Amino acid sequence: MSTAGTQEIDEEDAHHAVKVLRLNIGEEIKISDGKGNWVSGPIAQISKKALQISIAERGKESINKPELILVQAITKSDRSREMLELITAAGVDQVIPWQAERSISKWQDDSERKWLATIKESCKQSRRVRVPSLRKIMNTPSLSKEINSKNLGLVFHESSEIKFAETQISSNLDAIYLIIGPEGGITDNELAIFQSSGSMIVRLGPTVLRSAHAGFAALSAVQTKLGRW
Repeated sequence: MSTAGTQEIDEEDAHHAVKVLRLNIGEEIKISDGKGNWVSGPIAQISKKALQISIAERGKESINKPELILVQAITKSDRSREMLELITAAGVDQVIPWQAERSISKWQDDSERKWLATIKESCKQSRRVRVPSLRKIMNTPSLSKEINSKNLGLVFHESSEIKFAETQISSNLDAIYLIIGPEGGITDNELAIFQSSGSMIVRLGPTVLRSAHAGFAALSAVQTKLGRW
């Protein structure tokens, strides 16, 4: 493994390292390009708007299979940030905003920019080297068509008699879609559409979680089921 060279980071990333994390010369730091490639080593120089590290190690983090894709019904704007911080820390690979029938909020012109900015910020806090991808907003029929025999759709709904803990998940899947409804719940029509695509309706437990928190709980459960956590 080649370790020679230096790496400089500047502007926003340098500000986060120096002002937020309060790192100093000599301290170890790990940085990435957001696509899985990373380098680490001690900080060699700090200037007003940049810092430089001496590369001690470098590597690349591959994407695990199955990928974890969270389908999140659009939440109230004041809940979106909390939701994205939680699911990023829980290891989501892709995020699909879903315009569910009972979503109170609507996808705005600046929603994509705000969601992506929060995801990137959360990656720094949770020390992820690969930034989850933010997909275009989708509706229920489009989502159901995307879920096929190589994928597994899990619709988390309190009405289900199937406990998630009792389900079996194959490790040969390409992706697992975790579908989280809005505060008003998933309609019977939406449940029927997802079931027609082969998705399973499951529940995590006897309590009802907020939409902004349910994705984190579902991802944690799946990560444990897959043996990653």
